[in-house]
Amino acid sequence: MKISIITATRNSCPTLQRAILSYISQDYPDKQYIVIDGLSQDCTLDVIKKYRDYIDVFVTKTPQGIYNAINFGIKIASGEVIGLLHSDDFFAYNGVLSDVMELFEQGADIVYGDVVYVREDGKIWRYWKAGNFSLSKLKFGWMPPHTTFFVKRHLFEKYGLYREDMRIAADFEMVLRLMSKNVKIYYLPKILTIMSAGGESNKNLSNIFRKMKEDRLAAKLNGYPGWFTVMFKNLRKIDQLAQMLLSRKKI
Repeated sequence: MKISIITATRNSCPTLQRAILSYISQDYPDKQYIVIDGLSQDCTLDVIKKYRDYIDVFVTKTPQGIYNAINFGIKIASGEVIGLLHSDDFFAYNGVLSDVMELFEQGADIVYGDVVYVREDGKIWRYWKAGNFSLSKLKFGWMPPHTTFFVKRHLFEKYGLYREDMRIAADFEMVLRLMSKNVKIYYLPKILTIMSAGGESNKNLSNIFRKMKEDRLAAKLNGYPGWFTVMFKNLRKIDQLAQMLLSRKKI
């Protein structure tokens, strides 16, 4: 069974090499790597050129947002399973894809795991321990880390791609949409991805408020109670920060 990994890039030079190397190091053999660049103006294309032999599909296209790039990648992917590797993140160990695909071989439709956020100095900022899934958790703002969200491609074909009218919360909407369906969901209790602290959604107050409004819309679109779900979604970050305080170590 093949897995396709999609990386969307735009001016990602400082971190892209680390992401690519973490993909190359994966010991699972039947994999496809898709890189979609949004007309980068820095040295991103130099990094891509350096590792071009390891990139199965490379596309340059006019930037229309990260979810547009991801949707494009899903459409051209040849793997039965789709995973994402953002350009400023990297896989936590060499056997991530092997462990994930073992669960798909057992019949999973969706597999997810845990994430840690790290600062530039390598210290853990936030530990996102997802925990086991239950349908009732979705009402209370639970979601798995999106960068560990591996999905059978046929689910996108059946239930649709990411909403491109959402700039920030399309990942939350997709999680609610797919995990509310009658699908087989497996939790892999390991740290699968290392993420860089300080994502787009938390850059400023404007983005934070926009994310909350989009989260509310995502909840309502999928039959969940709007601000109630958003409130609990934000409260969950307190537990993640507490996990960080218990994990004061460097990656």
